[in-house]
This record gives sequence, structure tokens and C-alpha cells, in this order.
Amino acid sequence: MGLTDNIQSLTGVVTVQIEGFFTERFINLCKINNIKIWDVRNIVKGVMRFKINIKDFKKLRKISKKTKCKVLIKEKKGVYFTLFKYRKRKIVFVLLFLVLIFSISFSTFVWNIEVIGNETISKEEIIDNLKESGLFIGKSKIGLDKKDIVNNFRTKSRAIIKVVEKTRIDENNVQKINPGDIVATKSGVITKIVAEKGTSKCKVMDYVEKGNVLVEGNVYSRDNEIMEEVPAKGYAMIDSIYTFEKEYLFTKTEKKYTGKKRTTFGITVDSKENMLNYLNKSKKYDITKQSKSIRIFGKSISFDIFKCDEYEDITVDYTKDELNYIIDKEINEYLQNNILNNCINSNVVDITKNEYEIENGIKIKVEYVINEKIGEFVERGT
Repeated sequence: MGLTDNIQSLTGVVTVQIEGFFTERFINLCKINNIKIWDVRNIVKGVMRFKINIKDFKKLRKISKKTKCKVLIKEKKGVYFTLFKYRKRKIVFVLLFLVLIFSISFSTFVWNIEVIGNETISKEEIIDNLKESGLFIGKSKIGLDKKDIVNNFRTKSRAIIKVVEKTRIDENNVQKINPGDIVATKSGVITKIVAEKGTSKCKVMDYVEKGNVLVEGNVYSRDNEIMEEVPAKGYAMIDSIYTFEKEYLFTKTEKKYTGKKRTTFGITVDSKENMLNYLNKSKKYDITKQSKSIRIFGKSISFDIFKCDEYEDITVDYTKDELNYIIDKEINEYLQNNILNNCINSNVVDITKNEYEIENGIKIKVEYVINEKIGEFVERGT
């Protein structure tokens, strides 16, 4: 990947004005000769302006002779012109170079380690264990493997953790002041409905859509007239259906990491990434990036460090028993993590598992019927 137009523009851009009878021909010849120009503007008849990179400016000489157009420089921007302005002041170049080197160098070292949240282990003990694990003040970030440090630190540190089970807050038990309704947060068939305050709008075996009113914040008289508007309180239990569907193959391609790691560098200018030294195209890598950003002449520039883990694609064959073990494990994880942990007062009513043969594998579809509590207070006028 070569230098982008943004980097070329950063080095030097000239705003050029051309005057003559053949300005349009001048522009056409620039395009024919692959001279990149932009921001082309027609000032008056016979006068046009555009921008061009400094490296292409000399190419305009031949075109100006052919078209007999006068070429004037109206504005100059970029590092080239700034450095040229101070070309006789060598100390400025030295200082700029040192600032750039120091800013890049210092950003690649660990200068501070902050320990927070420790109660049973002292800060000094944690820092000593980190040092033994390979992380200490003054350590270079280049080639630093966070996973190895964390694994080493875990083997060296021991802490006693007291777990306090978190109880989910039922918003309907929080006292409301303004009138409002209890509405359904999910769709399903009602198995139970409780209207503690207000009027129930549904009954058991009704199907409700998400957003339907379950308990209305109105109190009615015997004549079915509204006597009072209240903040409704209540809930409903519904049977919801959740579906897990996935294909499992007897033969599949997986990543096998070779253990070979490589660190390379790059520059990103206005979100356009440029890796300065190339990776072996015949190899495959998982790449992570760390960046240090600065702004120069209105451009956002970041100096990047790429950490590359080399891997190979390998073919893995599974037996029927191995595949069934993986299937059962993922089904149970889906039930626990994606359903039960996200439902209030839930329990499993029914599980239906269907298995279909596909080419080189099995397709699994599991439907869970979950009885769960729904309902949230919605204030009127919101």
C-alpha cells in the first residue's frame, strides 16, 4: 500500500490561477497527462483556479506553453513550504525532529501503572507481581503481549472474592406518582395477569403484542365512567417463544496459530490507513492495532503499531458424537445466557428440538417456550 493522496497533500499543495483564451483546453490536457487537480473554479471568463500537489506543479510548464496560458501561484500550503520558509534556521529543523522522535518514543513506553479496586491485596504486591509477569514502568509497549501478562499475573496472584448476588429491580414495585399504564414489554399469550392498581385490559389466554396496555391507569364507576386517573400497577405472565437455529458441519476450517508474532508500523491520515512495511502475502494474520494520534496542519494523523499473530487454516473432522456434544453445549449456553438471564421470573415450559440432515452436517432448530413476567409503567403524555 503506497502513500495516499492525503499524505501527498500534507507535504505541499498549491492553489494555481491560469489566465488565457484556452483555459478549458488547459484543464483537459491536465487530465490527459494524469495530472491530478481538484477544486476547479471558473473565476471570470478566461480565468480559472484549481489546486495541485507540489510534485505535479512543474508538469504544468509544457501545458502552459501549448495553450499560451499564464500560470500564477495564489496560495501555498503544506510542510514543504513551512520547512522552506525556515530553511536557514537549522535549529528549527533539529527541534522539530527531536520533538517528533520523543513524542513517538515516549508513547511506546509504559510511564504509569495505576491500581484501583484492590481490597485484599496491597498495591505494592500487585505491582511486584506485574513486574515479574513482564509489565513495569519503562517497559516498551512494542511486542507487549497482554494475554501472556494477564495469564502470568493470574498464576502469581490470589484473591478471595465475595460474590453478592444482584437482584433485578422490578420497576412496577417502584412507587409512581403521575397517571400512567402498564404496557407489555414483549409479545405472547397471557397465562396470568395481576392488576394491583388500575383496570385490567386483558385476560388469560389473550395474545398481546409488545406495547399493548395490560393494566390501564383508570378507575371506573359502575356506569363505566372514569372516576379517577391513577398510576397503574401490575404485571402479566406470558408464554414467549425463543428460537435457536444453527448449522453444524462434520468437516470445517479453523484457525491454528503458529506462535509466530510480528510487529509492524504504519501511519493513518484522516482515517486512511497506510502500513509502512508489508506482511508476507502468503501468510495469514490476526491483526490488532494501537495508535497515537496528533493533528498537523488541520490533518488528523496517527502513528500505528500493528501486532500480527500468524495462523494457518486447518481442516478439522468431527464424529457424530463430538458434534452432538458441541450442539448440546451451545444449546444450553443459549438458553442460559440469551434467555433465562434476560427474562424476569422466568421458567422453561417446553423445549422442542428438531434435527435435519444437510450436506456434510446437521441443522439444528430448537424452540423454547418460556413463561416470563412482563409489564412496564409508561407515564401518560410521554
